[in-house]
Amino acid sequence: MNIRDLGRVSIRWKLTLLIVTISTVSLLLASIAFITSDRINTQQTASNNLATMAEIIAANSSAALLFGDARAAQETLGFLKAQQHIQAAAIYGMDNTVFASYRKPGIAIKFPESGIQTENTLFRGNHIELSTHINYEGEQIGIVYLRSNMKAIHDRLIWFLGIVTAVLLVSVLVTFMLSTRLQRIITDPLLRLSAIARQVKTEKNYSLRVLGENEDELGNLIIDFNTMLDEIQSRDDELSEHRAMLEERVMQRTSELEIANSKLASSKEQAEAVARRMEYHAHHDALTGLPNRILLNDRITAELAHARRQHGMVALLFLDLDRFKIINDSLGHAVGDQLLRVIARRLGNCVREEDTVARLGGDEFMVLLPRISGSSDAGRIARKVIDCLLDPISCGGNELHITTSVGISIYPYDGTDAETLIKHADISMYRAKELGRNKAVYFTAEMNAGSRKQLALENNLRQATAKNQLKLVYQPKVDIFRNTIIGVEALLRWEHPTMGMISPMEFIPVAEDCGLIVPIGEWVLNTAFTQLKQWHKAGYTDLTMAVNLSSAQLSRPGLEDVVAKALQAADLDARMTELEITENVAMENLEPAIAILEKLKNMGVSIAMDDFGTGYSSLSYLRRLPVDVVKIDQSFVREIPDSHEDVLIAQAIIAMAQSLNLSLVVEGVESVRQLNFFRQQ
Repeated sequence: MNIRDLGRVSIRWKLTLLIVTISTVSLLLASIAFITSDRINTQQTASNNLATMAEIIAANSSAALLFGDARAAQETLGFLKAQQHIQAAAIYGMDNTVFASYRKPGIAIKFPESGIQTENTLFRGNHIELSTHINYEGEQIGIVYLRSNMKAIHDRLIWFLGIVTAVLLVSVLVTFMLSTRLQRIITDPLLRLSAIARQVKTEKNYSLRVLGENEDELGNLIIDFNTMLDEIQSRDDELSEHRAMLEERVMQRTSELEIANSKLASSKEQAEAVARRMEYHAHHDALTGLPNRILLNDRITAELAHARRQHGMVALLFLDLDRFKIINDSLGHAVGDQLLRVIARRLGNCVREEDTVARLGGDEFMVLLPRISGSSDAGRIARKVIDCLLDPISCGGNELHITTSVGISIYPYDGTDAETLIKHADISMYRAKELGRNKAVYFTAEMNAGSRKQLALENNLRQATAKNQLKLVYQPKVDIFRNTIIGVEALLRWEHPTMGMISPMEFIPVAEDCGLIVPIGEWVLNTAFTQLKQWHKAGYTDLTMAVNLSSAQLSRPGLEDVVAKALQAADLDARMTELEITENVAMENLEPAIAILEKLKNMGVSIAMDDFGTGYSSLSYLRRLPVDVVKIDQSFVREIPDSHEDVLIAQAIIAMAQSLNLSLVVEGVESVRQLNFFRQQ
């Protein structure tokens, strides 16, 4: 039986086997120890008896050896005949020759002939050999040799083995009988525990309990097992209750789901319609119903792939409505949304069926023109788009005129991927706005170079303030009736060490685009106000200072705080300062602009309308703005008095300013004829 087979034996037999094995091994070890000890003692006793006989022989034969009386020595050995265990004996002289000897009858033994010079006792299997000295007056004169058999020792050993074996067998039998009873003390509780556990597993009956009154570890195990069954029964009862409740709820929910499924089945078409609407709204603009940027990009990608395979051409038109923000801010978002829907319909009606009109957001649209035969086709359709928007549009009781600026990019000349084509169409659209709006402009490589130049300007402009490259020049304002300088206007200039003098027309738009106009504007305010204070200290106490404001400054919250800090830092009276805005700047965010300008005016700062006549020139807007001064743009002054139209415009502006009780400043008076004309008005 190996260890694996032993694992399948019951615990009763394991315990019985363990007890019997331990008892048997213990008895066996004790028997071995006892027999070994007895044998050693028996051998020692035999050795001592031989030594005694040898001493007697040595004492009685010493005289015979001295006198060479072999017969006397032989008689000394004669008493050995009575010793049954003595097999042989001999007396040796100092020359190692046998002087006298004795052999037991029937035993042929050859005596050792030499080498017996030392006293020793040798056990040789079935006999013992002993040698001892014969001394006379302390001097060795011979040796006695005795040989005895060990039959008595062997017989005693066999007898002891028989006794031990009998005792061992009886002990094993008694141990087995006792262990079969004693192991029940351990196994009976365990078997009861196992039987209950199997019954609980099979029947799922957690009310069963193990009986037992033991107070030892097995008793504790039974108590713990019963306690565990108590807890399991309690949880099982709770689970049964919850299961019943759950089944009831499941039945209820099943009934509800059946009803819901019935309703869902009846509304399948409605669900599909909702899905189609969701798909539509994910790819279309909610306001106009046009494809949105996502759908447009998908279609551009598909058409570019087709154009690559067929070696064809694709065009993109980037549309941005001109001055739409003014309409949206002044008439409201409802009118603006209505206007965008009308424009979307018009755009859809003026392009081909295979073209895609998409709204990118705000007032930006894009038209995808696939499979065109040449660049001229894109220009022709762009012109058609511009023309279709020229007719006035009625929205919310207002007749509105709208124009658009269009940028054109062509595949494969202006880019081979959607991102590049869109970017280049965007750049060319801004170029169309720079050229006066209501135009279509093709993209050129120079425009991209212009973008890189703008980026270079931006990088250099970020360092211009720190490197003191920006400076202010001051244009005087003259009272034409007194011929006296009454104030100055601060004009910003940028002198770059390598690019030279850079026009404000170039770097001011860059500063506005990248956000630098705000810190630059604050620097201009502080520098101009500080310079005015220095002039006041020098005795020019009547001088005023005018500073231009950008749209970014005007739309930024807290402008009045920035102006107040600049006035405080220069220790300057606000009434000696003037802030200039253009019509376009004010109209970009009309309501917030009015609120900020009112705060500035309440501080004592004068507000001037710069470049009047070049923007909206609406009397209703001008009346709403808290303006103190109107400045006639120099474009109307340059041809006076030769240009009859410019004369009429100037006279109209002067009359309007007088009627509104506004001061008037004329820009660009450079001749005596111009000066005399305005003196006469």
